[in-house]
Amino acid sequence: MGLRGVVSNGVRATRDDGVAAPAKPATNGSAARKHASNGAVTPAAPVRVAHLTKSFGRTAVFTDINFTVAAGELVEITGPSGAGKTTLLRLIHGQLRPTRGEVWVEGRGLHRWWRRGLGRIRRDVAFIYQEQRLLPRLNALENLVFALMLVDPGVPYARIRKRALEALDAFGLGSRRKAFPGQMSAGERQRVAVARALASKPRVILADEPLASIDEQNAKVVKRLLEEAAAAGTTVIVSSHKPTFQAGRVLRLPAGQLLVHRAKVGAAQPVWRRLVPENGHNGHNGHNGHAAANGNGHVNGNGNGNGNGNGTRNGHGSSRATAKRKRRVRGELTLWRRSTALLANSFRLVALGGLRSWRRDLRITAPALGSMALLLVMAGVIAMVGLAVYNVAAYETSQASVVRVYLAPDATSANIDSLKARLIADPRVASVNYVSTDQALKDAQNRPGLGSLGSLSTTNPFPASLDVTARSVNQVGAIANEVAGDPAVDPTYPTSYDPDMYSRLRHIALVFGGIGAALLLIFAVVAYAVSANSMRGVAAARKEEVTITRLLGARGWMLRGPFVVEGLMTGAIAGALAGALAGAGWLLANRFAAATYAQVLPGVGLTSMRYVVAGLIVAGMLLGALTATLGFRRSRV
Repeated sequence: MGLRGVVSNGVRATRDDGVAAPAKPATNGSAARKHASNGAVTPAAPVRVAHLTKSFGRTAVFTDINFTVAAGELVEITGPSGAGKTTLLRLIHGQLRPTRGEVWVEGRGLHRWWRRGLGRIRRDVAFIYQEQRLLPRLNALENLVFALMLVDPGVPYARIRKRALEALDAFGLGSRRKAFPGQMSAGERQRVAVARALASKPRVILADEPLASIDEQNAKVVKRLLEEAAAAGTTVIVSSHKPTFQAGRVLRLPAGQLLVHRAKVGAAQPVWRRLVPENGHNGHNGHNGHAAANGNGHVNGNGNGNGNGNGTRNGHGSSRATAKRKRRVRGELTLWRRSTALLANSFRLVALGGLRSWRRDLRITAPALGSMALLLVMAGVIAMVGLAVYNVAAYETSQASVVRVYLAPDATSANIDSLKARLIADPRVASVNYVSTDQALKDAQNRPGLGSLGSLSTTNPFPASLDVTARSVNQVGAIANEVAGDPAVDPTYPTSYDPDMYSRLRHIALVFGGIGAALLLIFAVVAYAVSANSMRGVAAARKEEVTITRLLGARGWMLRGPFVVEGLMTGAIAGALAGALAGAGWLLANRFAAATYAQVLPGVGLTSMRYVVAGLIVAGMLLGALTATLGFRRSRV
């Protein structure tokens, strides 16, 4: 197929041999200029350079360059190596900042707002690099699809893929669509780069020596397609060592001499003459446009270029049905279809792209994953110990106002009833609860170690008791002292009251809490340092890929999103591994408690352990996302 599916409105003539020949590109911007006679407003030139000077240090590359390129014009920049051809194209693309002068692209002054809004400009201005700059991890088709999604993510994926396939077919690369850049020749890579630039239908194409390092046959294909793009209305600026393209004008660097093509009947070679500068400048100066609109739908405009023109365009609002019909004719998408396509393509670019990058970078991220998992395991152990200490402290605090009065083995029912009645009558007592030996044994069996201890004896080793709840914690000691000499109370071990136990528990809880917090902080800092260093390595390894993506006009979330997804994936897996190891440690602690009659993690049950595992996974994801984001920012700087 021809290039008609790649560049819009491509009109070609046919030679006598039947081969499609490129239509002659418009020269001097004549294709884009509309005079006042047809009542249209003169559009601003897509590219305008005025008094442009670029220096690197004290070395001046070129000085006082002036030219304007109109829509549908092909301008060729020639000169020897080091003359500044690539530098000039990079200035127009916003990759460099001019030392002096003005650079206007699509009505935006790059000399004023350098690096502000460059993404929007680069989505309209395609750059064909001499070194191709294809993404090495993507094949030919994926390179085109990726670039088209960056330019306009609101187009459905099926349409994007179809356009990419048509572009590859137009360049004779349909059979090589699954080949990666490393598997293609230099000529094939260059054709893929040109196809990537043309497939997005840009308004301006900048080509940096696109015919260098490729054979003659591929050079003819690239040359023909760039000339056809200019004939279709695209502004094309191409650099080469000597005039090669059917250009309307040629700018010679470093002198800045501008020549214009003049057709000569019977001439085998193009005839060039020096373009007489207007107002002392080279090129076309002063494409200025002014427009005013009123509420009745009238647009009044006047524009001044090489000629002066005034025009008035009157229009009335059409009906909704007419607008829909016009959108159908132009192939435009409705709002809901664009929104749906935007969500789907965003998912492909960010989520799927991040997961694909994580899989490819697994060898680089493996050290960060292991380090994060190990540190999160330590954090999980500290969290379980902290929960155990907290549960013990909370339980003992709740039991602070309860004193257990142990009954003597030979206590009679009358003695027990008398003691119980006396305690109930005491105004300091809130309640009295009788606990039998069987109930005491049952309660002990629910505690690790105590149940096994009870099974060692043929008799029940746990005595009956009266659980006395005091109205105030300060009155517990007085109640315990009062019942100590009662005949129903065991004289050997009368009560569970220990005046120093509660203060010791509080002190231990504070010490453990402080140590745990300090260790968690240290682990967090170490985990961040290790994982951030690894993510910076990933960002450094993908620096060229990020640079190419940015030069293709990617928005900020398109660049940052895959890194965040990659960090989230790394952190989630590290958290899951840490949770699994912490869960295994919890199971061993329970077995250890049953075997040694000592409760290692009191109060840490299955529910608490689930919260710990979930917390480790969330902490890993947050840590991974944070380190990925900061690592990306550092690599960007």
